[in-house]
Amino acid sequence: MRHNPTVIAILILVVANQIAVLSDALMKVAGEQASLFEILLYRQLSTLLMLLPLFLFTKQKLPKKPMVHIVRGHLWLLGSACMVLALIALPLATANALFYAAPIMMLPLGMWLHKSRINRTQLVAAIIGFAGVLVIIRPTEFNWGALAALGTALTLALSNLTVKYIPQQESVITSLFWTNMMVVPATFLLALPQLQSINWQLLYLAAGSSLFILFLHAGSVIAYKTADANTISSSEYTGLIGAAVIGWFSFGEMPDALTWLGAAMIILPLVLIGKRSLRKPLKSELSTSN
Repeated sequence: MRHNPTVIAILILVVANQIAVLSDALMKVAGEQASLFEILLYRQLSTLLMLLPLFLFTKQKLPKKPMVHIVRGHLWLLGSACMVLALIALPLATANALFYAAPIMMLPLGMWLHKSRINRTQLVAAIIGFAGVLVIIRPTEFNWGALAALGTALTLALSNLTVKYIPQQESVITSLFWTNMMVVPATFLLALPQLQSINWQLLYLAAGSSLFILFLHAGSVIAYKTADANTISSSEYTGLIGAAVIGWFSFGEMPDALTWLGAAMIILPLVLIGKRSLRKPLKSELSTSN
């Protein structure tokens, strides 16, 4: 039985985005206990400590295109700062709904950066998915929290699209390690005015967040190297389901009927894309056998 790369990439993104919601929940708690860049520095350092043992066993340790990692690292820093601000100001599910505007942003950005073409299925899926986002958030006013969340979405979209510039032979661990390492100096300088003694509670929260977010970054690198970004980007939306459930149980943010309706609008187009991608290899095999 042949494995369809597009379906595999979609499944990877679905699982990675559910795990990433746990990272958001921990950052929401941390945002109430420490300053913004102090949180980001703790998370950055804990991420590197987790990657270091794996990195030491990689064959190729130096990046072939360091500028790609510098750009991606600073995109992560900007996006992470916007993310914490959004999580403090908005309910978890609402913030995540705006975070997952990233796949929509990837369509025009992909046309610009990669000269990608958008087919009718991708366009319809994106429109319905974005409508689902609007159903969930039902914005009555555009505040700074929503603006920060859209900033996160933009940096995430750019980060996902720049994966294509990472050499194919470079391992996921090497890519993650150097992308994080390149941004440590900037994070440290921004956090320096607030640094005092070690905040152990913040360290635990940051380490947990780092562990969960590594799954997202690794999944994104693998998925976007495996399949076309425009085809699989709608998979990012499924994290909204996890955000609604965790927000309900952990923060008392009860999802209503419209939230679940919006989630259904997000997932159904994804299922249709998966079915269509499964049909293509079958048609190709039939035409070859004939």
